[in-house]
Amino acid sequence: MTGQRPSTTATRFFLLLLALLWLAFAITVAFNAHPSYRDATLVRWTMATAAFGAGAILAFLSTLLTRRSRVVYRLTVALLTAMILVGFFDQVGLADLVYLGITAIPLGLLIRDRNWYLRLPPEATQDRRSA
Repeated sequence: MTGQRPSTTATRFFLLLLALLWLAFAITVAFNAHPSYRDATLVRWTMATAAFGAGAILAFLSTLLTRRSRVVYRLTVALLTAMILVGFFDQVGLADLVYLGITAIPLGLLIRDRNWYLRLPPEATQDRRSA
């Protein structure tokens, strides 16, 4: 982890926070504590499984980001972008806005630190800016 920026640590923190939110949502739905899914058993278990999967994937990507892999970086950006887009298709309430904000923070940090994740030398970024 040498040369790791504080913003990359913050990115991983927010990804883990998102993973915990998804896992908490999965547990809430699985134990029939969410009012939207009480009557529909198949929908409830589908949502619980999908939420658990989202949490597990976010936690896994968070740990893999320390390796500075192009594939992991692009997968994480794509997943967060998709999560934000899907969030807009839901009925947007206060909880959804908080979720969208928490999801947008690591996406913005990933885009900001793109060169670090893709291992681009500082000279390459200066050449691109001048062109």
